[in-house]
Amino acid sequence: MKMRKNQLTARQKLFCELYVGPGRHCAALAARLAGYAPASSNVTGCQLLQQPKIAATVRGLEEALARDMRVSRQGVIAALVGAADLARELREPSAMVSALKNVGQICGYYRQEGAEPASRGEDTAVMDRMQGMSDAELVKIISAGQAVAQ
Repeated sequence: MKMRKNQLTARQKLFCELYVGPGRHCAALAARLAGYAPASSNVTGCQLLQQPKIAATVRGLEEALARDMRVSRQGVIAALVGAADLARELREPSAMVSALKNVGQICGYYRQEGAEPASRGEDTAVMDRMQGMSDAELVKIISAGQAVAQ
């Protein structure tokens, strides 16, 4: 069976559909469900997503799904900001941080190209310090960060 270079194979199409649907954007799971070897599904899924024709197909499927669900990037961001505002009013800092973190991820603020990861000791020290803070101290830090952002 001869395929043209710009067409996906049946298994590649299935991978794309599974990745956007039941695979929940887990390339390894989608690769396994599409019939690729389970032992190498992590590598296979990653390699598939790097192929331009597969990446374009996935983007098209995601856009079609968003259209069908009447969801837009701006709508999701607006809903999350609304949730953060409500959490602030209810004095629930963890819910507010969670909503704002999701907004930051959608906007790409967590992409740090070329940045070196912090050592494990630094991460642990920061987490220990934060866990020792009261809710009032955490709210104060979050409020100061929002004032700077605005």
